[in-house]
Amino acid sequence: MAAKEWGGWSARWIWPLDEEGTESWEQQHERVYFRKMFELPAGAERAYSLNLAITADSRYRLFVNGQRLWAGPCKGHGHVHYYEEFNLDDVLQPGINVIAVMVVHYTGTSPFELGEDGPLSIWRSQKGGLLVEADVMNNGQIVQELNTDTSWKSIRDHSYRLQPFPIMRWMGGLEEVEGDMSLLGWTLPEYDDSVWLAAGIVQPVRDDYGQLTPWQLAERPIPLLYEREQLFLKLMRSSSGEGEALFENGHSLELRNEAGGASTPLARIYVEPGQQLWLELDAGELITAYPQLKLLGGKGSRITLLYAECYEEETGDDEIRRKAVRDDMQEHVLRGGYDSYHPAGYGTSVQMECYEPFWFRTFRYVRLEVNTGAEPLTISGFSYRETGYPLLPEGSFHCNDERYNQLWELSVRTLQRCMHETYEDTPYYEQLQYTMDTKLMMEFTYLLSGDDRLAQRAMEDYRASQLPNGMLQSRYPSVLPQVIPSFSLYWIGMIHDHYRSFGDLDIVNQYRLPLLSVLDWFDQRLTPQGLVDRTPRQYWNYFDWVEEWPLGAPDCTDDAPATVLSLMYAAALEQAAELLAASGWTQIASELRQRKAAVNAAVLDCCRQSNSLMFRDSPAATAETQLSQHTQVWAVLAGTIDAVEGAALLEATLTDTSLAKLSLPMSYYLFRALEHCGLYDRSFVLWARWMKQLDLNLTTLPEMDSVGTRSDCHAWSALPITEFTRGILGVRQGIEGITVKPHCGELQQASGTVSTSLGLIHVKWKIHSEAEHKNFHFEANWPAGSAITIILPNTEVLLTDAGSFYKEIDISHFS
Repeated sequence: MAAKEWGGWSARWIWPLDEEGTESWEQQHERVYFRKMFELPAGAERAYSLNLAITADSRYRLFVNGQRLWAGPCKGHGHVHYYEEFNLDDVLQPGINVIAVMVVHYTGTSPFELGEDGPLSIWRSQKGGLLVEADVMNNGQIVQELNTDTSWKSIRDHSYRLQPFPIMRWMGGLEEVEGDMSLLGWTLPEYDDSVWLAAGIVQPVRDDYGQLTPWQLAERPIPLLYEREQLFLKLMRSSSGEGEALFENGHSLELRNEAGGASTPLARIYVEPGQQLWLELDAGELITAYPQLKLLGGKGSRITLLYAECYEEETGDDEIRRKAVRDDMQEHVLRGGYDSYHPAGYGTSVQMECYEPFWFRTFRYVRLEVNTGAEPLTISGFSYRETGYPLLPEGSFHCNDERYNQLWELSVRTLQRCMHETYEDTPYYEQLQYTMDTKLMMEFTYLLSGDDRLAQRAMEDYRASQLPNGMLQSRYPSVLPQVIPSFSLYWIGMIHDHYRSFGDLDIVNQYRLPLLSVLDWFDQRLTPQGLVDRTPRQYWNYFDWVEEWPLGAPDCTDDAPATVLSLMYAAALEQAAELLAASGWTQIASELRQRKAAVNAAVLDCCRQSNSLMFRDSPAATAETQLSQHTQVWAVLAGTIDAVEGAALLEATLTDTSLAKLSLPMSYYLFRALEHCGLYDRSFVLWARWMKQLDLNLTTLPEMDSVGTRSDCHAWSALPITEFTRGILGVRQGIEGITVKPHCGELQQASGTVSTSLGLIHVKWKIHSEAEHKNFHFEANWPAGSAITIILPNTEVLLTDAGSFYKEIDISHFS
């Protein structure tokens, strides 16, 4: 089945016919079930294999012989539609077999209705479709073709609809589902599908005349997401009291214990007719998962599952949040979107009625609420199936201060929760791949695992989003386009980071032309003074979430150039020049550096305070308050001033409390500026903002460090991953090689492992004080034969390829 994207498909796209037997596509969200039965000779099933390629518009869930297998397809975009390939030998059985597929098609292409038309991040066409190419093989020969065509049966599920929630409108709504007894066992071979209709042909995969279909197929570029059965940790409170619920003895609804081992029995939940019950369950940490309910009876009941990141104040306004200690129930509630399920009532102890949402949910807490009708309802099981990108962290960090260790743990978990089929800003509210966020998450990933598969697809996603004028979309894939000019510059930084980490010139060569198109957009918008002009009105003038900037940018840049945008452009010109020079385009690299020098000269001429080191947020800025940390930091990173002058500017920036302050993620660039100017030891004071989060009992890091923060899981805040590895442990991957230069700050010892282009580097250091002496013990191990540079706190520099290094030095005079 190799190279199917080149047209080697025999299958056809299919979708249900209407009652008159003609093609039908309803202009609303649809859930459709498909079945294909086939038979294997008794006793010979092990001699047969089943190879299957599958995709759908918009999403599918695959079953074979009742076994839940995988979900897909991998998120694509306007220029590519991914498919998956599987070998399904292990699920075949003698006699009748069945391939069963559930497909959800989301409406809303253009114009897109936010909150009504399905998830922003899932691409779709106007028509739904399923495409399966499946061959039963025996001794290398095809003995049955099971490709999608009119021999497949289908039926619409009219019990399914999406209900919008303004609080998470980017997700396009949660479910309202009516239980349907007629679908009981639909994934099993013995199910009676005689009332199902033959599916209709939508269209073939390929057009012989080069007329492109909506589904330009390519094989999935990343691993399958993992799925792992889990139990809730504990019951927080219920309608019958804190930590109690209405129970029926003799059965168990399982909760896991805190050690993660054996489950703790809790009686199953029984609700009398005409009653209401609610309970709030704790997963123990913020998770992304498919909740699973198992039900007995309960016809006429309504069950809601409300998903929440934390306990918080009830403000009465979805846009206003007030959060404190996240697990504090006192005078706090769970807020969020919810799924609703109406049981059909057919569940018995032999065959339970089950419900789980089609798309995964994000939660730390779930509020389960039941309102029964004329029949009683028993909940015999409530668990969840965790899912995410299969990141295997090899990087580690530990030190003598437990607060740093906790921040490391929270950071790694936050990154993992924001990795699925793309990087995501927040798994709860948007699940969108924004450039600013993704650039940071890519570097976090490199340091933990060296796995760049999701990063490579992200870089390609943004390239595919490029508009004719050179701008990239700020989030992609997204069916609702958005442009933030500064975000296109982060994409150049991504390519630079990848080359610095992996040295892969093929990727640099792949993106040279679109990279130059991005830079040309900025070059064409230079003012006569040489600054990047104000952002066009149709784009978002955004740089950071700052208290003084309600819309993400200084007010003085509404009708005038933003100094920081010119500085970011200058920094990107230098990064691009390094990439192009490495790839052999030296003349263009030289031209880019000339452009950088001209932009920096314009900033110095137009934007610097006449009576201080500081740079104004805009040449139009007049008030003293129109100064920010952002502009000062980017002046250093852009090379507008040298490192000596930059050090003085950064010292002033850190002490001037009147400046608009960098957010948690934008602080990454302050760390880099301090590093560049030899002031990295000054960075330890910055961790106070992260330490405050530990007092709030978070299990992941939030979007912002304020009580009004929306998201409790935002991986752009996971800076401890970069700073503890490249700062405290000191392992820095550069284009010229790897340097290990540890920074101790307030710590007495640290150890850890960092993933690099050479392999894993293990670092361990300790400060031992005795009398008037302070000794620094340093040890490093890495793959032998690869040279690294080690810089010790006494400024001693060593270049070695031995693969191991140990030294003890007196640093009494270097504290």
